[in-house]
Amino acid sequence: MENSISCIIIDDEHLGQELIEKYVKRIPSLNLLAKCENAIEALERVSTLRPNLIFLDVNMPEMTGIEFIKTFSTYKPIIVLTTAYPEYAIDGYDLDVLDFILKPITFDRFVKAINKVREKLAYGNFSTQSQIPEIQVNELEKTTSAEAQLKNRQILFKENKKYVNVSIDEIHFVEGMKDYLKIHTTSKMLITHMTMTRIEQLLPSTEFLRVNRSFIVRKLSVKAIKGNTIELTTNREVPIGTRYKEVIKELLDGGAL
Repeated sequence: MENSISCIIIDDEHLGQELIEKYVKRIPSLNLLAKCENAIEALERVSTLRPNLIFLDVNMPEMTGIEFIKTFSTYKPIIVLTTAYPEYAIDGYDLDVLDFILKPITFDRFVKAINKVREKLAYGNFSTQSQIPEIQVNELEKTTSAEAQLKNRQILFKENKKYVNVSIDEIHFVEGMKDYLKIHTTSKMLITHMTMTRIEQLLPSTEFLRVNRSFIVRKLSVKAIKGNTIELTTNREVPIGTRYKEVIKELLDGGAL
């Protein structure tokens, strides 16, 4: 099929396979090449069929999804992890996984993942994907404006299947992991699907400072600055990125930190 995204499903649960297959069939640009019940079986199928995309379960017998990803060398398809265990998100993004979908998977969340795949292929080196149209779906998630959140000193984060209100005053620092963030607060740490650009827009710039590509810190949480490292009151040390050194120097010279 012209301009299609070839894909393989790897999942040891038949219900999980069937659900993803049903969603795949609802999107014309997806071309399902095979379904595999375990990663061992998938090794040969993936090597032979060389799909653009793999929907990969994590918790499987004999070889986990994380172990399976590590078998790739020169050829590496786009990986979308599907699992019921949110703790695997960090491992996945360390291995350059494009997206991480928690089970049970809804169709609107599945479509979001496919739109990410479409964007990656459109701007990558995959010649079959130059004109794949973006899939539109009704936005089912609750949204709030940045202005309203700042006024109430609260930010609404989605963690797993629930929304959590977090006080801006409790946030010490934010750590980026591709399209996911770790929000470190006074009482806990939560993982949410959001970009660094978005959280930077939500946090007041007078109180928070971007110190490298992956970290935003609360100014009042800065305990000391030693060379290229910021020491926080939480005893966490954060490196200062090269492009952010001048900004931090200006704040130090102006007495803002």
